[in-house]
Parts: sequence; structure tokens; C-alpha cells
Amino acid sequence: MTSPPSAATATATIVRLLAEMTGHEPASLTGDTRIFMELGLTSSRILELLMRLEDEFDLRMVGHVDWLHMETVDDLAVAVADRSAGLAPRS
Repeated sequence: MTSPPSAATATATIVRLLAEMTGHEPASLTGDTRIFMELGLTSSRILELLMRLEDEFDLRMVGHVDWLHMETVDDLAVAVADRSAGLAPRS
């Protein structure tokens, strides 16, 4: 069994996936990038992102992410790391 990804590893993966999905340069995306406000991802694109994260990290994200507290790339990275470690979502 592999160890859960760190938040930093999750951030790097999320940045790569968002760059692929949106066409933004990876260098322009940071942990502070706001997923909805800056990138304008729709709910279907968010679902696609979550499904790709599930594939990357071999874990279930769909239905396990509290989007009310998910504003930035770092917020999502912490959720991925916590979910991988079996922790409950933070609020």
C-alpha cells in the first residue's frame, strides 16, 4: 500500500490537471488560485476534475468533497490529502 499524498503533491497534481483542462499555463496556477472565481469551472468540469483526481490517487472524491469550503487549489489539495489519509472533511 502506498502512503497518502501530501498536500504539496496533491497541489502539484491539481495544478497539472487544471492546466490540462483549462489551457492555463501551469506556472500561472498556484495554491491560491480560486477554482470557481478565477478559472470559472462549471459543475461538470468540477466533476471531471474530481474523477481525474480519483484516478490519479486511487480514491473516491465524488460525493466526499464539501464545495462550500472549497475555494482554492490548496483547499482541494488538503481535501485530497485528508481523504487519502482517511480523515473527515475539514470545515
